[in-house]
Amino acid sequence: MLSSSSSSLRHHSRGSTSSRRHPRPFVTSHSRRICVVAQAKKRSPVTEGLQLVLKDELKIEKERYRTPEAVLEGPPGGFELEDRPHSNVLLLSRSHGSEEIYVEVDLDTQQDETDEDAEAALLEEEDEEGSMRGLPPVAFSVNVVKGRAALGFSCQTDGEAVVISHVSLNDSAGGTGGEDEEDDDLMPYTGPLFTELDDTLQQAFSDYLEERGITAEFGAYLVELVHDKLEVEYMAWLTRVQDFVAS
Repeated sequence: MLSSSSSSLRHHSRGSTSSRRHPRPFVTSHSRRICVVAQAKKRSPVTEGLQLVLKDELKIEKERYRTPEAVLEGPPGGFELEDRPHSNVLLLSRSHGSEEIYVEVDLDTQQDETDEDAEAALLEEEDEEGSMRGLPPVAFSVNVVKGRAALGFSCQTDGEAVVISHVSLNDSAGGTGGEDEEDDDLMPYTGPLFTELDDTLQQAFSDYLEERGITAEFGAYLVELVHDKLEVEYMAWLTRVQDFVAS
């Protein structure tokens, strides 16, 4: 049987051992969030490589970019330009008497809208030295609007000449109001191939557009404008992608 002194010593020894234990660290939810964020910020070599390439590409583009003089001067022929950032469409408009002239360029469909007949016609417009502008041709549409009707032109320019590839009439105010008009799903006749028209009629349509400001000078401006727009949007795209990858 243990004496009271031995029992007291053992109790004291247990208390000393308990007091020497290290307390467990206290981890808060804030600390956990910091840890998670730190792990998320640690990017893989592939991601870092992409970010570096994007940064270098953007730097190169900014260093060599210059706004063309023609773009700084603005559109010729009294046209007004509507150019929204991050938009793939350029719009130009002007008035001609009682008519409204609208020009539209869709950047995303430039390659798809390249017309072989129009391209061949542009080649025929080369001067004797065969000089052509270094920038690619631009496809665009022109609508001459009178009230609710519009005469539409599909065009292309290389900066030296404007060539028409198609002419169509959208007369929403026309018709007799008969039963034949009930089927709106029927595709309307849009006109013949422009190259099949008589040469005199083709030239008359070209003169008609030129009188309304669609001239060779306008074509040269349009080529410069589209090229500049593509450059500006490319740099903006690089910036947004770089920010996404780096976030």
